Amino acid sequence: MNTTNPILFVADSMLGKLARYLRIMGYDTFYQSSYSGRRLSELVMEGRTLLTRNHAIVRSYSNAIFIEADLVKDQLKAVDSAVGLTRDQRSWFSRCLICNSPLSKAKAEVAREHVPDFVFLNYHGKILSCPSCKRFYWPGTHRERTLERLKDWGF
Repeated sequence: MNTTNPILFVADSMLGKLARYLRIMGYDTFYQSSYSGRRLSELVMEGRTLLTRNHAIVRSYSNAIFIEADLVKDQLKAVDSAVGLTRDQRSWFSRCLICNSPLSKAKAEVAREHVPDFVFLNYHGKILSCPSCKRFYWPGTHRERTLERLKDWGF
């Protein structure tokens, strides 16, 4: 994998779960449930690698990866085979799963107001927030299950 120029992705409307897992792994992955007009072309021209399940679209772009698999674990393996995804977990859970923005450490006073008391008490200092959509993230059981799933899939 080229670490000096990070890989940027755009996933077509059929690959929402794949986009979510790439974001979990720290990859800047643009995704919308639908694209209008030339939006996909614009995103590819910005330097993003297109991930698609559409045969016609994949033939239109030199930096496109056709995703044949139905299961997200196999989709991730296809992307890994094409570009070499990182196993370095330092960037994992660093992007918003919903809007793709980079997360930042939440200010204690803001986190206290927006997360359950149990979360604030147990994960104080480890709570992240999205500056764009204002969601909060912390290293709870969902994260542990996701890490275990990725490990089982070979990541």
